[in-house]
Amino acid sequence: MNDSRRVANLLGYCGLLPFVVPAVLVAVDSDHTPLALRIGDVYAFGIIAFLTGSWWGMSLHRTNGRVLLLSNLYFLVALFIFLFASQWWSLVAAILLMSLFFAENSSALFPDITAHYRKMRAILTLVASASMLTLYLAG
Repeated sequence: MNDSRRVANLLGYCGLLPFVVPAVLVAVDSDHTPLALRIGDVYAFGIIAFLTGSWWGMSLHRTNGRVLLLSNLYFLVALFIFLFASQWWSLVAAILLMSLFFAENSSALFPDITAHYRKMRAILTLVASASMLTLYLAG
C-alpha cells in the first residue's frame, strides 16, 4: 500500500470518530447529548462542504460543468437546511451523504475514481449516514 493510500485510510477512518462518538452518546442518552448533537451536526456539514468542494477540482480537471452545478446544488441544500430547518438536518445529512456517494459512483460524472477509494467511501458513507440517522432518531 502506498503512502498516500495509507494516509487516506487513516484520515478517512479516523474521520468517522466525530460521527460515531456523538451517535453513541446520543443513543445512550448521555449527559453530553446536546453537545454531541451539535458536534455531529456541524461535522456533517463540514464533511458535506468538503466533499462538494472537492468536486470542483475533479470537474475542472475533466471539464465537466455538470459536476460544478451538482456540487453547488448539494452545498446550497445542505447550507439552507442546516441554517433554517435544523430539526431536519441530521436526517437530511444522512441522505445527502448517501446521495453524494451515489453521484460519485456515476461513471458518467466521475469515471476515474479508483476501486480502493470507492470501497473506502462506501464504508465511510454507510457509517457516517447511520450515525446521522441515529442522531436524528435518538436526538
